Amino acid sequence: MKLDRTQQPPIEGFGSLAMPMPQIEQLPNGSQLYIVDKGDQEVCRIDFLFDGGRYSTPNPAIADLTGPMLRKGTPQMDNDAIAEHLDYHGAWLQTATTQHFSTLSLFSLNRNLDKILPTVVDMITMPTMPEKHLEILRRQRIQQLQINHEKVRNLAGEAFNKLIFGAQHPYARVITAEHLNDIQVEDLRQYHNSNILHTGTRILLSGRITPSVATIVKECVGNIPVQATHDVPCIEPFTPQEEHNAFVHKPGALQSGIRIGMPVIGTKHPDYPYLSMLNLILGGYFGSRLMSNIREEKGYTYGISSHIISTREDAYFTIVTETGTEYTQLLIDEVYKEIERLCNEPVSQDELETARNYLQGRRARALDSAFSMSDYFLSSIVSDTPLDYFNSEDQAIRNATAQDLLRVAQTHLQPRNLYIAIAGEKA
Repeated sequence: MKLDRTQQPPIEGFGSLAMPMPQIEQLPNGSQLYIVDKGDQEVCRIDFLFDGGRYSTPNPAIADLTGPMLRKGTPQMDNDAIAEHLDYHGAWLQTATTQHFSTLSLFSLNRNLDKILPTVVDMITMPTMPEKHLEILRRQRIQQLQINHEKVRNLAGEAFNKLIFGAQHPYARVITAEHLNDIQVEDLRQYHNSNILHTGTRILLSGRITPSVATIVKECVGNIPVQATHDVPCIEPFTPQEEHNAFVHKPGALQSGIRIGMPVIGTKHPDYPYLSMLNLILGGYFGSRLMSNIREEKGYTYGISSHIISTREDAYFTIVTETGTEYTQLLIDEVYKEIERLCNEPVSQDELETARNYLQGRRARALDSAFSMSDYFLSSIVSDTPLDYFNSEDQAIRNATAQDLLRVAQTHLQPRNLYIAIAGEKA
């Protein structure tokens, strides 16, 4: 049939979205292997997820430095040889650290996995952690801290964390130059022994997973020696401060960094999908109310956004922006007005459908590839969200009404509960 290009194609909403569950296997050493087999490109990705992170160490910088130091040498290869080995075989490696986890991710061509993975296993099990590379990494991190300390955005974020988590809460800790200078190689080795080698390790294998790829991974990873036990620290609840405002003076700053938000419900709460839709409408995409009002109409900022950040046990809502010093109070007033609107007026049907379709489109991208699906499962484990949450969330989003959103806004987004942190020129 010939396509009639003079006629606009019909616009249809999203149907139901379902996330296929990964295949989960227990390896001989006690580690869990999650397999996401999708796609026809002969590539794979392996994510190693280790319990630990900044939360479990007296010095939070130890966890941050241990990950990068894993790739600085093994008994068989030094740093340069590892870099050349990865590059020659078309592989790529990255590390990351959160409050409760450390990750090491490998991207490899399937045909070269048997040459690359043994080297990665050596990094995990026998890192040499040369002193000279620790010194280089330390200097780089201190320089980055100095740069970040000049940005009002970061200063406001640090003050905001102390407000909503509590000044003494581990989540509110800020890595300083003193933290970095205090670290010795032995500190990293102790952290590695306690938090990298243990039975809590989870491995996510995604991509085009042929039988040979699966066999290589199981043979290499399943033989990693682990400790018999690992103590998981008790996580402190948020202890928000009684004072709801904080100000950080940055002399001569031309802009104010602003963070506004509050603790909110997490993904396990039945109202969370509706709260997620409210966040999208308020400041979760370019067409949001905050962007339309404060950027497009008022011109107070280049960008403003809102987010819901999940932690291991809880979650918090936050609005992030910067503005010219003279617009600081005007911008804050408009933020309050927009949140009050959500609490007092039902959203229109058009706005609700736009938000529903946008959110479903964003969720659909998680189904695009094995790697995007693996990202979803990785974040689910990190935030302690059930792996099948994607599917249960789908029904709530498709059936949400304006009255559902109004009820949740009135229950969970009351303006009187907001905390505000500002960094900039006090005058």
